[in-house]
Amino acid sequence: MVRRRFPGWLLILALLLTCVRPAPVADVTAEAPPDFEALAASVGRAEAWYCLNGYTTSPPEPARSPLSPALPSLTAQTIITPVLTPTVYLPLVANHFPLQIERRAIWITRYDWTSLSAGAQPQKIDELVANVAGAGFNTIFFQVRGAGDAYYTPGLEPWAARLSAGTVTETLGMDPGWDPLTRMLDVAHAAGLEVHAYINVYPAWLPSPSEAYGPLAPPATTPPQMFDRFTYGPTHPEHPGEYGLAWDWRHHDSGGNPMLLTWGAYLWPSPGVDQVQAYIAAIVRDIITRYPVDGIHLDLVRYAGPAYSYDPYSNAAAGDVRTPARDQWQRDRVTALVRQVSTDTHTLRPEAWVSAAVWPYYKNDLGLQTSSGYHDYFQDSKGWLASGAVDAIAPMLYGTGSSVPDDLGNWRILAEDFVASSAGRHVDLGIAGYYDDFAAIAQRIAIARELGAPGHALFSYAALDSRGYWDDLADGPYRVPAIAPSRPR
Repeated sequence: MVRRRFPGWLLILALLLTCVRPAPVADVTAEAPPDFEALAASVGRAEAWYCLNGYTTSPPEPARSPLSPALPSLTAQTIITPVLTPTVYLPLVANHFPLQIERRAIWITRYDWTSLSAGAQPQKIDELVANVAGAGFNTIFFQVRGAGDAYYTPGLEPWAARLSAGTVTETLGMDPGWDPLTRMLDVAHAAGLEVHAYINVYPAWLPSPSEAYGPLAPPATTPPQMFDRFTYGPTHPEHPGEYGLAWDWRHHDSGGNPMLLTWGAYLWPSPGVDQVQAYIAAIVRDIITRYPVDGIHLDLVRYAGPAYSYDPYSNAAAGDVRTPARDQWQRDRVTALVRQVSTDTHTLRPEAWVSAAVWPYYKNDLGLQTSSGYHDYFQDSKGWLASGAVDAIAPMLYGTGSSVPDDLGNWRILAEDFVASSAGRHVDLGIAGYYDDFAAIAQRIAIARELGAPGHALFSYAALDSRGYWDDLADGPYRVPAIAPSRPR
């Protein structure tokens, strides 16, 4: 088959090349380049921030020594059971105040504690939890799937390459000798924190930043990486897979061109392919069945942009010309997966939450001249709340420092819009942690409380750690401890 370039390939490649520069030594908060939103469309808002700050190869240095609250000795292992025992985790606090009920979440991505140059260590999980618990959080969104890989014992997908030292060819599928999700559950639960398994939903593969770290395509592994599983059949001599769909399972642009493998860029599968939908749902069921997580947190649960996916399966079902009816069909495909994940999760663990990190602009109707999650990425986040497809959403109201949500007035407008559409579900407002002045964070927490939001989520561990804001939280907005709310019914 002839490989054809999709429109914008050179632009996307140019943007992604900015992701592999060495991390700066000084404070990295700077004016956001005008291409942040374009990069965020391709790799997600979280990953775009890490890319533009040079943190995808290794995390930033902490501003000071980590907090070290006394945590119980880790002599016991997590007991994996099919049914979650209802539990209220009480935060470890020294102050004597009446407890509040408020979700205080933090996003911890794979970039916060792993690197491309060294194997990950269990003690790093302990340090993460010490800082988070000491600051007064009660919930961790802990990333366990990046792009067709696992930060937990497989499962349906191979061990993540970043867990072991070496190139991707050498380390994808290599057992690191310990289970990060188990370690996180043990330490966080002992410290009074909930742990929600944070999943990049649709990305199928992320090629290395350059040839220095490995090839474009993943190596053969057991179990097979998603690229191999969908591209090849079970009898392929070098890369045995399962479905044998060749190029047809990938995102295609409106010209019918399949998305290509590109250094440092996600390969997106099509939500219009039934096998893709069933596979992602099976990954979530596997995690929920084997690990006592307190919730499932979905990210990148959308299309990569308005010009995708015109693959053969979607065209056969919805036509090959963009129309309002086709747009709705695409939204319905994403919603169907979200609903399936919720049904499975609540069946297997009735107390567990299902939440989603969602595009910060639902529609471009607030006078801010933005993109639209609803129209551009086929993500109906408010519809999910209204129909009960999720228990909560976390609008990603952040950028890089000078994006639309970084203006406090804009942040309030966006926050009010989402909170007003909660429909009895929870809206946990996303707040950037990268501001040079901690007051900008405290102001947003205060506004969230003023608006009646049941909680908020801070982005991200690296942003807070590189600025040493743990004590600022503990002595300020989080001085009064809080427990996480129960799941709405």
